[in-house]
Amino acid sequence: MPINVVANIGARPAPQIVPPAVVVQQARAAGNPHAARALAVTRPTIRIDQGGLHYDTRPPRFRPTEFRFRTGVLRLTLRQTIHIANHISACAQSIWAQHEQDHVRDNQGIMGQMDRQIRVHRDLQTIFFVPQWRPIGSFNAIRNRITASVGGIFRRLASDAIQRRDTRAEYARVKKRIWWTCPDPFYHEVVRGETLSKLSLFYYGNYRYW
Repeated sequence: MPINVVANIGARPAPQIVPPAVVVQQARAAGNPHAARALAVTRPTIRIDQGGLHYDTRPPRFRPTEFRFRTGVLRLTLRQTIHIANHISACAQSIWAQHEQDHVRDNQGIMGQMDRQIRVHRDLQTIFFVPQWRPIGSFNAIRNRITASVGGIFRRLASDAIQRRDTRAEYARVKKRIWWTCPDPFYHEVVRGETLSKLSLFYYGNYRYW
């Protein structure tokens, strides 16, 4: 039996209400292109469990004992956290929470891509699917390479999903909904480099609406 990749999408997280500085920090770490303006962010992480992998060894002749992965299960589990700024109203928090659930679904969808991405990854192919014999002394280093490579695949896919989701147009759509739905005034914290025309473009898609 070849290596089998099993992906668990995990549970949908409940939002955590935190200071705005925490949201901005988490958004920057997640690669959000508009982190300085972020009022909510979803942070996905992936747990990589190699405990179900099995390997063969062959005794030494003129070289040290060697090993290669043969069968077993590589288990991947998605964990997500949602942070929403505490300086906006409960109504606005609710609307941002709906936007973040789109990110949650994006990340869950990524888990369905992991098996294929692992199988076409050049380094992981030589470890799992066209396995090469390796010195037993490199066992821990190979396990670290597996973790790094699988984690790198997930982070790349998650970053691409963020770039597609968190556009100016999407942020403008969310904030327009807040403006028309929530009874309290809309809040925007100005950051260095912003101008009225830039804010107009960001919220309304046109420089001229300032």
